[in-house]
Amino acid sequence: MKASKIASIAYYVLIALSVVVLVLFFCVGFGNMESLPSGYYRSPQFTDLLMYWMYALVAICAVCTIVGAVGAKGGKIDSNMPKWGKVLAKVGLWLFIPVLVVAWFVGSTSPIMTGTGLYEDAFWLQASDAIIYTIYVLLVVTAIALIASLTGIFKK
Repeated sequence: MKASKIASIAYYVLIALSVVVLVLFFCVGFGNMESLPSGYYRSPQFTDLLMYWMYALVAICAVCTIVGAVGAKGGKIDSNMPKWGKVLAKVGLWLFIPVLVVAWFVGSTSPIMTGTGLYEDAFWLQASDAIIYTIYVLLVVTAIALIASLTGIFKK
């Protein structure tokens, strides 16, 4: 089976699982009323599932990015690519790890108030912040690279 066929199947499986998780989160459990000292609130039943699915997607993306970048052409960048394209391809790959490390140390471990009380698990608080900050930074870098590419700055 060709790699593109496998990638296509994996893509559709991930999309289908994401749809199932989102439907469970948004459509199931909002009718559950929970009591707190401050009053009643609607509790989405599958919040944990949604959070774990997000972490799994980030991990899958990181692994696929690193494996794909290293595995493509033995880790070499296409010789037909312009000089700036080669530099940006390398920067994009190696930017992920330092951004994640810096985001880990910037992430807060202070407890937050949730609907069920105080959440104090320092590891997951810091991991959530690190993943969110990494997504934000890499999204901005991607947008800048896309705009630069569309304007033709990196042509030969």
